[in-house]
Amino acid sequence: MEDSLGRIDQEPIRDHSSAQVQSILVAGQVLEFLAETGRPQRVTDIAKQLGMTKARVSRHMSTLASIGLVAKTPDNSGYRFGSTLFRFASAAAEQFEITNVAYRHMVALRNQISEAMLLAVPAGGDGIIVSTLGSGRTLSPKLSRGVRLSIPASPTAWTILAFSREHVQERVIARRSERTSTRQDSLRQDVIRARCERIREKLYDFSIDPYDAGFSVLSAPIFNHTEHLEGALTIVMTKRQSLDPSEMRYLARLKTTTLEISRTLGSVTMANRMERTI
Repeated sequence: MEDSLGRIDQEPIRDHSSAQVQSILVAGQVLEFLAETGRPQRVTDIAKQLGMTKARVSRHMSTLASIGLVAKTPDNSGYRFGSTLFRFASAAAEQFEITNVAYRHMVALRNQISEAMLLAVPAGGDGIIVSTLGSGRTLSPKLSRGVRLSIPASPTAWTILAFSREHVQERVIARRSERTSTRQDSLRQDVIRARCERIREKLYDFSIDPYDAGFSVLSAPIFNHTEHLEGALTIVMTKRQSLDPSEMRYLARLKTTTLEISRTLGSVTMANRMERTI
């Protein structure tokens, strides 16, 4: 294959076994394309992405739909993820390495600061919550696994977007900019790029009450052994007007925690860079 979202190699199928393997590869690329785009796709668009005929893609989509991996949209205009994938996702979250590695670090940090926390992983430039911890207080935000977080509201999503691969960033920037209204100047392309650049430089993002619910949000990235983004760890705290000197202790603690998780996952270069910013 050309790359993770490239075209399927057009080598002739020599036997039944190689045909099965190629079908699995096609299925994987279809599912990854749906994940990367973050929205339903038409057969025409999938065929263009994979470099295949519409008829061939249609056959693959019918097979995937028959086992619940994809499903037609209500208006039959395209395909989205199917119910089987949601069951798989729930089981995968329980076994996901970052979830298991991060949990004890999250508990330790929550015990230090008594604030709610969430762990999210990349999903096509957005973030999907895979683990949460409540603050233990009466007034605590409700955080749920499986929720998709997107810009411009979510600092977690901003953090994930900032460290996503370039083609993912450009797709999200183009998509979000299309939805810019007079009320959402934060979705202008230049504003999105500037904020992502700041996050890459500072290695965190912060917003004062982004959901108008009385909670401020502080998020930092986690990296793996390939030095790519593995996820984002986020503190959801009682509303602050700014990261004043006392709150900078939260930032240092959060970065120390993401540094420890990143090193456990095998990061060296990015972990060393994170250490220099604490």
